[in-house]
Amino acid sequence: MEHDSPTLLIRSGGDEPGENEWLAPLKCQPRRTSPATWAVVAQTLATLAVIFLASQLFVHQLGAIGPMLGLSGAVTALLLSPIATELPEIMNAIIWVRQGKTSLALANISGAMMIQTTVPSRLGLLFTPWRFDNALLWAGIVTMIAIAYLLATPRA
Repeated sequence: MEHDSPTLLIRSGGDEPGENEWLAPLKCQPRRTSPATWAVVAQTLATLAVIFLASQLFVHQLGAIGPMLGLSGAVTALLLSPIATELPEIMNAIIWVRQGKTSLALANISGAMMIQTTVPSRLGLLFTPWRFDNALLWAGIVTMIAIAYLLATPRA
């Protein structure tokens, strides 16, 4: 199979035909079919640095937006953080499904959901005092009601 630009072939574990996924080359070495390890590490570290800086900006903006909306910072974070953190994953999945890369899309969504449910919760439990106010208590109650409703609703 020939392609116009150098790409990396990843073989996923499925048995279905068409499970081979062609990935775009690294930004550091776009013309190399097999990037050097240092380039992979450098691009990964640069990406992590950008994610860290952007997350700091995001948290500071949440703290500023909450009082403007008349909400506490915790409620603002509960409402806006899931949208902001999952939106890129959903967009990646949509793009990959349109390109026929369904294995990547499904792995991306399931992996993102696993990380979002385990890592932030663990970090929150370890590094915050977890003082619940009325807003957090109500958010938890509403979430439990929504979960009970979803479990009780028959699936079509």
